Amino acid sequence: MFREFLRQNPFFRFLLPLVMAIALANVLEVSSNIGWVFFVCGLFGILLFTLVTKYRKSYSLRSWFGVFVFFLCFGFGTVRYNDVQTKMDLSISDSICFIKGEVIEPPVEKLNSYALVLKVESIKNADNWQIVSGNSMLYLQKDEMAKELTSGDLLVLRTKLQRVQNTGNPYEFDYSAYLKIKHILYSAYADSFSWKKIGTDIGFSMRKISGNWRDQLLDIYRANGIENESFDILAALTLGYKTGIDPEIKKAWADAGAMHVLAVSGLHVGIIYLIVNFMLRFLIRFKYGRVWRAVLLFLALWMYAFLTGMSPSVMRSASMFSFIVIGEMLQRKGSIYNSLAISAFFLLLIDPFLLFTVGFQFSYLAVISIVFFQAKFERLIYVGNPILKKLWQLTTVSLAAQIGTFPLAIFYFHQFPAYFLLSGYVVILMAGILIYLSALLLILSPFPLFSESLGYVLRNFVEGMNYLIFKIQALPASVISDISFSSYQLFLIYCLLFTGITLIFFKRKKAMFIFVLLLICFQLPNALRIASPSKSEMVVFNARGHSIIAFINGKNANVLSDAKIPKERRDQIIYPFILNEKVENISYDTLAPFELKVVDQKIVAIIGEQNVMISEILQLVKADVIVFRDEALSGRNLDGMEFLNCKLIVDASVTARDLKKQNFANNLSQSFLHDVRNKGAYICLLSSEN
Repeated sequence: MFREFLRQNPFFRFLLPLVMAIALANVLEVSSNIGWVFFVCGLFGILLFTLVTKYRKSYSLRSWFGVFVFFLCFGFGTVRYNDVQTKMDLSISDSICFIKGEVIEPPVEKLNSYALVLKVESIKNADNWQIVSGNSMLYLQKDEMAKELTSGDLLVLRTKLQRVQNTGNPYEFDYSAYLKIKHILYSAYADSFSWKKIGTDIGFSMRKISGNWRDQLLDIYRANGIENESFDILAALTLGYKTGIDPEIKKAWADAGAMHVLAVSGLHVGIIYLIVNFMLRFLIRFKYGRVWRAVLLFLALWMYAFLTGMSPSVMRSASMFSFIVIGEMLQRKGSIYNSLAISAFFLLLIDPFLLFTVGFQFSYLAVISIVFFQAKFERLIYVGNPILKKLWQLTTVSLAAQIGTFPLAIFYFHQFPAYFLLSGYVVILMAGILIYLSALLLILSPFPLFSESLGYVLRNFVEGMNYLIFKIQALPASVISDISFSSYQLFLIYCLLFTGITLIFFKRKKAMFIFVLLLICFQLPNALRIASPSKSEMVVFNARGHSIIAFINGKNANVLSDAKIPKERRDQIIYPFILNEKVENISYDTLAPFELKVVDQKIVAIIGEQNVMISEILQLVKADVIVFRDEALSGRNLDGMEFLNCKLIVDASVTARDLKKQNFANNLSQSFLHDVRNKGAYICLLSSEN
């Protein structure tokens, strides 16, 4: 079956080894040298089969040709991954230096700063400017100058570049990996006096022109009375501009299962393709009409990608539909799977890190699932009425897309929208109408009488759609939350899905045995968790300026935190740990200046201030673990020798200056001292019951 699939869709022979190479290079850090070995072996083997007739015509050796193709693509993927990663690196020092760079993504407002992406072009070390090339997240102190920066602005600043690091909290979102996918390895901060705009890059840039055009279209929306929430939703839905969307709106749309509509992607490009394809059907009757239709379709797809700011999701979808258009022009309908493979192959050649983006994974899995399942579902029920038939087709599309993407949704977002079918009826139908009306508004914008009336209709249409989404979110049990899969279970779910397809649709009896075996493997972690002894442990989280300490006893947790930390930030840090550790009962308390906990004859002391009484108590109780927090190290210097027999933990609320004054590092083995800020969260096993 798989061999027949590869015969019908030959480009998967190139895509699969490329994907494997990129994935392994990311996980195992496979070097370029190994990649070159595979590449040379594959190239030599292919040349051998091409030039030597005996090998080329030999049926028994045909499989070796496939092996050499695999080697070639695998090697090339490894080399390409390492090449792109190398270009991200910057030669930085630990000291403050001068940096010149170009703003490539405009500022986004954060709680205490404006965040933007800076393309670093040169660094001044000592007296010389060194030309470099790499990206950095730059956080600027809030002021009007920072707010008004745009793409293409040139900056010079005095700051310290630092490698982006995670907090080290268990199961927390991997921020460094997220930035690495965007080709960013560094971050820096500059106050209002440490940077200056020195000009604007006037060179040709497609992305800059695209952004300017999109801004002009957004101004047309505003000029025609589309403002506030209506503007934010319409701008996101039609042009991919999501900067101003309120978090509450995002949550409502996500809970209703409609968040993907706010991210311009394959759905929107598909609507553009269908509209233009329908309008240009008449060209087929004329000589060379098929060619002209393909050219106009191609231009329409990429013009839309251009107007939406050339976002990766739209570029990805436009590439896929472009290959379909080319196939239709050549009158080779071909397989949609092969078109997907070709588009994915070339996109990954350009940027191997696209493989790890959530949008890339969702888009391709959704389209593959729709292509495979939708027609099969539609044939289950015959519907004669044209309106009901369209509704049934919409239902089957939503069901098919969910089959392919629900494991990813649970893995990344830990929730599943129960009313995804209902929200699908609302947003997909309305999204198509909104794209029609928006295009008409842009065309009629020079005529105020028509454009203002159309703007009024659009505004009310968007408000109505948003109202329905909030109503769907408010329905009972609209979201199934607090569910999670490990990466191991995610892989097994897709294996189960593939095996189930083989069993049901292709009647392979051996698939039943494999399906049962995979089910056992999927449940194995839960079985081991139940069989394992109950344990008590302490977790000191890295809360960056605050204290969060959790005591876990089986399925119960007691979370202690300082009074100043916001509840949202506290929950953001501990939620992934609680969810993945299957904790059911949680209690919250505020940390006192001095806490003493006894767990299975082990004594844990948590010190938040320094005074004589606490020192005397410590000498009496002889604690096994001491956690210093807040101002515990801000007074007199402590002699590390008095703590030789216990584990010392310094949490993230202790300032670096206070820690530097101490002699712990000189008097103690580093194995006895754990600085949470530098080493990440500390997990201490206090007891285990057999």
